[in-house]
Amino acid sequence: MAKQIKLSPKQKEKILIEVDSHYQDWNEDNNKRRTRKDGWDDVTDAYWGKLPDDWPFISRVVDPRIRTSILEKNARLTNGKLRGRLAPREGGDTLGAKINNALLDYQWDSANDGGSMSIKMSISDMDARLYASKFALIKWRYEEDEDGNVIFDGNEFYPLDIRDCGLDPAASHIRNAKWFQHREWMFVEDLENKSDSFPGLDKLISRIKQQQSNKAVRSSERKNEYVSRIKTIKGLEDRVGSDIAFPMVEIVTEYRKDMWITFSPEHKVILRVIENPYEHGKIPVSQLRYYPLQDDPYGESEVEPVLPLWRAIQATICSYMDETLLKMRPPLKIIEGEARVETIVYGPEAQWLVNRQDAIQEMQSNGEAVRYFQTTYSALVSAFNQAMGDLSQGVGGMDPFTPEKTATEIKATVQQRNVRDQKNQNDLAEFIIDFMSMWMSNNKQFLFSNPDKREHIIRIVGSDMLSYFRRAGLDQMTVSNDSMKLMASIISESGGEVSDTLIQSMIESAQEPLYPIIENPQEKDPEKIIVKPKMRLSETGEDAEISLVPEDLDGTYDYIPDVKSMAVGATEEFINAKARAIEQLQNPIAREMLGQEGFKPKLKDLYVDTLEDMGLRDAERYFEKIEQNATMQPNGGQEIIDPGAQEAGGVGANIQESGLSGVPQANSGVSSQEQVAGSIGV
Repeated sequence: MAKQIKLSPKQKEKILIEVDSHYQDWNEDNNKRRTRKDGWDDVTDAYWGKLPDDWPFISRVVDPRIRTSILEKNARLTNGKLRGRLAPREGGDTLGAKINNALLDYQWDSANDGGSMSIKMSISDMDARLYASKFALIKWRYEEDEDGNVIFDGNEFYPLDIRDCGLDPAASHIRNAKWFQHREWMFVEDLENKSDSFPGLDKLISRIKQQQSNKAVRSSERKNEYVSRIKTIKGLEDRVGSDIAFPMVEIVTEYRKDMWITFSPEHKVILRVIENPYEHGKIPVSQLRYYPLQDDPYGESEVEPVLPLWRAIQATICSYMDETLLKMRPPLKIIEGEARVETIVYGPEAQWLVNRQDAIQEMQSNGEAVRYFQTTYSALVSAFNQAMGDLSQGVGGMDPFTPEKTATEIKATVQQRNVRDQKNQNDLAEFIIDFMSMWMSNNKQFLFSNPDKREHIIRIVGSDMLSYFRRAGLDQMTVSNDSMKLMASIISESGGEVSDTLIQSMIESAQEPLYPIIENPQEKDPEKIIVKPKMRLSETGEDAEISLVPEDLDGTYDYIPDVKSMAVGATEEFINAKARAIEQLQNPIAREMLGQEGFKPKLKDLYVDTLEDMGLRDAERYFEKIEQNATMQPNGGQEIIDPGAQEAGGVGANIQESGLSGVPQANSGVSSQEQVAGSIGV
């Protein structure tokens, strides 16, 4: 629980003045950002295809180019699960990096409050493009059910609405900001349930009731602060805070590096002041920004600079449609008194009653809008696509209306799109590194904060991680030297009259995990202590459980995100790379050079990974291990080995074949007794 900071009334008044001043400043700035020309509201209108109310054309047809471009970029960059790795630094090692990386992968899949991490990353990417920045709150979430059982204990990621965020204007980024404020509308009922965490709640409720003659709690409505543009476009009313049964109140939290201050700006009440509960000492907010500006910590919107071009495209389309309508239903010139106006109707077999042949004449337009539409529209679209860095719309820069593109033009188009995407991927990687560093720090601080908790179980899915942990021996059993000495003494005392079956039984009973986990560390009786391997495979062998202990979180690591793994087509790139690797490893010269360096390629693992990347699940079942009594000949035949030679190894050979470490090696013609004795130097 966060530590409350005790303040005198004068200190509270001083802090309230500070945080309220910050609130008034950023709220005023956000209102200007929202309502100014080409501000957030105009960007939202353009994304949704809403034309201005004073549109000078009859037609209101919209080409949704902004929406299409943003969605395509979002799909290209955030269309898959993130892959990353940890690089060990001070006090870290490779195995620890793998274990901590597996923990982060597990938490990535588990952080689904408000949606999966894939959805949250997609939301963050789109909002950063539309509104210049996206802020996300990084918190540790701990929840219990009614029976006190833990249902969630891990990191979370909460994307924040830009309209409810305020950033220190003197900062250039969230990481060097002195403060950050986040506004939310909370149910009074929920606040009352957390009254222990908000010492100033009683004062807030009292202030609210004093403003009401009927002593009822008044609700704070969000529409009093700003109008939801999306709801307005859809013709809906913003009803947040208007429920009389469940009143809400506007609450703002100011995050500083040393303390958090929660207050009500409407009622001028401080609810709580606590120390920053996180040991990383940062403001627990990450900022995604693609296009930084020198004088604005929010950066630049990707859409705002192209709004004039977008309007020009819509004006060109609408003027063309108006001209087309004039051609289809042109205005009529009627000589007064020479025609009956009520009979002038466009339709089949219509009869117009006139007194003279020239009583009615259609107006003839010059047709300029139609004549120059193709040239004007193509030039504007080309300029728009170049400004967005996205020329994948079938419109190039040389001849926009020519469907056949030269190889040079296609290459230039793809290169420009890739350059912009790569720049965005670098910014996205910095964003992920920032909040992953807080995730790792939170793991060290909170995962085993309960002194009674000695184990945290995570699930491992994926052949790469599973194979590495199996090679590291996390699931293996071994026999200690003390047990080997005891078995050797038993064999010596019996004069060597011990059967292989008995030796095998002793070895099996003496086996213990190479990486042991004690399930009941508080148990005093050694015979009742339960020990299990650090990793336990499932029945199918496709996934496993790993038990983390506090020692696994020791050390320092750098998170290196592979943001390209999230991009569309990343799987195809991985498949092509592995296919090229298989082709190169089939070269006898390459295999010989590897052999000279003491290595051999693991082609089977490479084949399995490639097949699974291609969508073939459980690819292991397509590979069958060659029997031990036969080896493949170069011509495809089998060489039969004398079974007696294999049996000469006795039980030790069988044990060795099982892949257990720390047991006697099988030697042809040597008894199990001699192996046990020889392994300890007896």
